[in-house]
Amino acid sequence: MTNRGKRRIGRAGIAVSLFLFVIRLWAGILSESTAVLSDALNAFLDVLAYTAVYLSMRVQERAADENHPFGHRRAEPLGGLMISIFASVLGAAIIRDAGLGLLEPGEVHTSPLSFWLIAVSIALKAGMAAWYYHGFTRSPSPALRASFVDSRNDVLSSLVALLGFAYGGAADDAAALAIGVWIIYSGVRVGLENVGYLMGEAPPAPVLAAVKKRALEVPGVSGLNDLRAHYIGDRIQLELHIEVDRNTTLKEAHDIGVAVKRAVESLDVVQDAFIHIDPV
Repeated sequence: MTNRGKRRIGRAGIAVSLFLFVIRLWAGILSESTAVLSDALNAFLDVLAYTAVYLSMRVQERAADENHPFGHRRAEPLGGLMISIFASVLGAAIIRDAGLGLLEPGEVHTSPLSFWLIAVSIALKAGMAAWYYHGFTRSPSPALRASFVDSRNDVLSSLVALLGFAYGGAADDAAALAIGVWIIYSGVRVGLENVGYLMGEAPPAPVLAAVKKRALEVPGVSGLNDLRAHYIGDRIQLELHIEVDRNTTLKEAHDIGVAVKRAVESLDVVQDAFIHIDPV
């Protein structure tokens, strides 16, 4: 997916989240449901989080400069981490309010309008989740991945809120409690994933295997050793030692090294490859 396409999804996420916040808040005020009001607060969180995600997408597109010689690829994981932080804070607040509600259950006022407002919000959020998933499968973006997980969780939490709204009383507060726990759980998972990108975590074994395969396909490479790689944002930087015949001339060895570098960097996940040549 192009950067323009990612920005379009980002803007749509902000607009839909703002609209959902309004209709969920309306439904919560009409019904006086703790679960529905908690869901409205979750939508307000989404407005802030998706704004941060959109800004991180814009920053990531910037070219490398003197202060950031390896580019700005850490911007999107930072946006994903912000989603997880917002989610954890909101989840804790919802759990607190739900716990107080369980001690003193309130009355929920049901109405067809409230029900349909919640149903519309679920349908819109499900559509956004599908769009984010489509974008993530076409572009391994941490921001899109975090947005998809958040949207999917919103659909599930809204369904729980709908059940609480339907039954009312203690069931309403129990539903809000479940929403809070789910938001924290999903937020922590997304946060840990993005912390790995920011901390320079090693890529998974399949990625390293793809790098080795691509390097060994280059003529003149007889073996590999000492492959080290780490994430810079959502892309990896790696150091690879290739083995070439010791009777190869300096120019030939250099050309082989350049060919390996180009072959490895042709993988979408690789940003920079540093090749060392070992004569054998």
